Amino acid sequence: MGGLGRDALHTVLLILRREFLTRVRGRFFLIGTAVLVVLVAGFIVLQAVVLNRATTTVRVGFVGATQALAEPLRAAVTGGGITVQTKDVQSVSSGEDQVRSGNLELLISGDPAAPEVEFKDQLQPTVATALDGLIKQVAFEQALAGSGVDPATIEAKVAAARFHPVALDPNAAQRTQRIVVGIFVAALLFTALQLYGGFVATGIVEEKANRIVEILLSTVRPRQLLFGKVVGIGLVGFIQLVIVGAVALLAGLKTQAISVPTVGVTAVLGGLLWFVLGFVFYALIYAAGASLVSRQEDLAMVTAPISILIVGPYVAFFWMVANPGNPIGIALSLVPPFAPVLMSARMATGDAQAWQVVLAVLLMVAAIGGMNALAARIYSNSVLRIGSRVRLAEAWRGRI
Repeated sequence: MGGLGRDALHTVLLILRREFLTRVRGRFFLIGTAVLVVLVAGFIVLQAVVLNRATTTVRVGFVGATQALAEPLRAAVTGGGITVQTKDVQSVSSGEDQVRSGNLELLISGDPAAPEVEFKDQLQPTVATALDGLIKQVAFEQALAGSGVDPATIEAKVAAARFHPVALDPNAAQRTQRIVVGIFVAALLFTALQLYGGFVATGIVEEKANRIVEILLSTVRPRQLLFGKVVGIGLVGFIQLVIVGAVALLAGLKTQAISVPTVGVTAVLGGLLWFVLGFVFYALIYAAGASLVSRQEDLAMVTAPISILIVGPYVAFFWMVANPGNPIGIALSLVPPFAPVLMSARMATGDAQAWQVVLAVLLMVAAIGGMNALAARIYSNSVLRIGSRVRLAEAWRGRI
């Protein structure tokens, strides 16, 4: 906001304190934060309860001789919320494709007494235990069929019989968790940027309509007032997100909705970083736009295009989830208007590389510097214009 001397900094801090205390003591912050905490924690707990109680259907494919295990496996896995569906598969390669695509959870092939069991990322424990028992039984029966064998040898074969697990995609479960967390972060940032940017715009129009701004600007400079207002409101939003993020992280870890703690920690820290950068960038745009009008009825006309800038990245994120390596999506996540939502979400999903994050932050800081100069000029030239809407060209030139 330009150079700040000691007196100017003291003035900005006073404005910041006024904005912060006014907002943080308000009912909206107190009630809104409590509601958000309850909703976020309740949603995570509910998801964990529903997932734990839901009936799990395990689709199992059998190749060749292992088809003999199908019916015994269905009979062995009964109750406990688990249902086994079996399918005869023509070849191992075909079955592996079905496992990778999600049409099958397990593929069993080879010798029924020592089969190979292939799965995507996780092997259902109950099914694994049932298979282990069945395989030992098959090995026992095969040993008995060979008459004249010493009983000790039979027992040794039974004890040694087991299947050989092969994970085709061991990181799939963590990837799913990261995507869910990424969607949560994108939605939260999308909402927070619009909400707190709107607070900045509404506050400016209220001060113009009540002519309070004329009193304030008789003792402080326009840039100081703008800077104090943006930082004060932003600090309120930051504190609210810290509280919500901490509750979400604790609830996720306690309910084991997030099995890898670093996923949640990265999402929270990345979300807070990009809220700060994104809020400052968008708040300056909201402030410049709001300074052009004097009535709340006219505010929607100038803030609607800004809201579209925030909605766009949120919608684009869902396309990026399906195409994480697409160069267009990666490029969009680096561009300042899109980075706050897209890069924060990509950090949560684990798709963003370190150099991409650093580059996006540097570009965002540069964009904030440029937007600061633009917004401060428009705000200074139009905030005292009461009445009809100020045209953008006039605000830029400072023409009265």
